[in-house]
Amino acid sequence: MSTTSHTDMHHEHAAWRLDDNFWRDEIAIWEREVEQVIKDVPRLEKTLRDHAEMLRQHAASIRLYEQEAAYHEHELASYEKGEAPSDLVQLAWSHKHEAEKHAEQYKTHDEIKQRQHVLMTKWRLLFSALVKAEAEEVRPTEKRIQT
Repeated sequence: MSTTSHTDMHHEHAAWRLDDNFWRDEIAIWEREVEQVIKDVPRLEKTLRDHAEMLRQHAASIRLYEQEAAYHEHELASYEKGEAPSDLVQLAWSHKHEAEKHAEQYKTHDEIKQRQHVLMTKWRLLFSALVKAEAEEVRPTEKRIQT
């Protein structure tokens, strides 16, 4: 036999209803938050695609720079073999320009590397947290009260 009085039971029921109301309010907030995240997914995808495009452009820039450097190296080797390049003074000036271009490429690559590392670190952290949460998820069991 229960030692809880009818009055105590009514008070508990009222407190439980308050909990139920609070929980429903929280769930409504969480649902809105998740809906906003779902709406943000295309923006996230665009950001990632823009980042991938920036990487492709950087790679293309490096290839172009390599071609320019190879041409300069070829002209320099020709000079050393005794073959007169088309313009020796221009070759010297282009080397100065090449050194500036290399310093610029170096700086740009460093900045991109930093952005890549930050992006991937944050992504892996988020993704692993989501996967871990999903793996550990315990679905509440719905118990039906039989009358």
